[in-house]
Amino acid sequence: MSSEVNFNGFLPLVQRNWRLFVVVGITAATLSGIFSGPTFIKPRYMSTATVYPVNLNSYSIETRTDQLLQLLESNSIRDSLIKQFDLAKWYEVDTTANGGYFALYNEFNDRVDITKTRFESVQIEVVDENPVRARDLVNGMLKQVNLLARRLQREKSTEVLQIAERALGHERHKLDSVEAKLDVLRRTSGLLNYEAQTKELTKGYVRMLSTSTSQAQKDAVLKMIRDLEEKGGEFRQLTELSNLFRSNYDRLLTEYEKVVNDVTKELTYTNVVVYPEVSDKKVFPVRWVIVSSVTFSALFLCFVLLLWRDDRRTRA
Repeated sequence: MSSEVNFNGFLPLVQRNWRLFVVVGITAATLSGIFSGPTFIKPRYMSTATVYPVNLNSYSIETRTDQLLQLLESNSIRDSLIKQFDLAKWYEVDTTANGGYFALYNEFNDRVDITKTRFESVQIEVVDENPVRARDLVNGMLKQVNLLARRLQREKSTEVLQIAERALGHERHKLDSVEAKLDVLRRTSGLLNYEAQTKELTKGYVRMLSTSTSQAQKDAVLKMIRDLEEKGGEFRQLTELSNLFRSNYDRLLTEYEKVVNDVTKELTYTNVVVYPEVSDKKVFPVRWVIVSSVTFSALFLCFVLLLWRDDRRTRA
């Protein structure tokens, strides 16, 4: 073929061989229409959901939407869906062969598209030959992301719960130890309320001094006052410790109950604004695109071959 292309010869070439171009175009269109049909290429249907993240605690500088994206793209959700819907069977992938799971995961990723929208929501798109299964896969993904987020949240809350349990138990042990010592003092010395008992015994002793009370009664009251003096300091110290430990225990108990509630709560982590539906229109293949592209390619190839033939004849 000459190095200089003469475009003026293109139109006569087409005019001389227009019947051939018609035959090639009709044949290419017919064959591409047949082979792009459902007999050879199974149609695929799409189901879509749009969700907003809720009840998620963001880490570092990532947004809640970014965190939801990470959760949805986790391999645990992928593996759960593959197992639940037996996708290896429907995708016709032999997982026992070498590279079987690699092929299965690629097929799954080709059919599932998870993107972040400009409105800070997350869009999930799933295509499948069965429109009902496509919708169920989207619903399954939403269910699995809630379970995954709940499990991760509970794992962290369980660690905090264990710390709270240890702190609560330690504070309870200190409180029980002080209360045990106070019980001994109450039984052996009759101390119940140091300030009130000291005040009443002192007042009673003063009244006895001004009346004709027997010396034995005065000695008995005086002995009680001295007992209070001997044991009162320890009793007051233990009482103050008991009040302090009880206050700490009540505070830790409140925190513990909050953590228990955090561990046992049943939250959802997505607000669905567009629910997945069963589609009645296929998204693949787009037959008119296939037919037009194949027909154009066939005509172009026919044109190039004719041009090459004419060039060889000219040189000969």
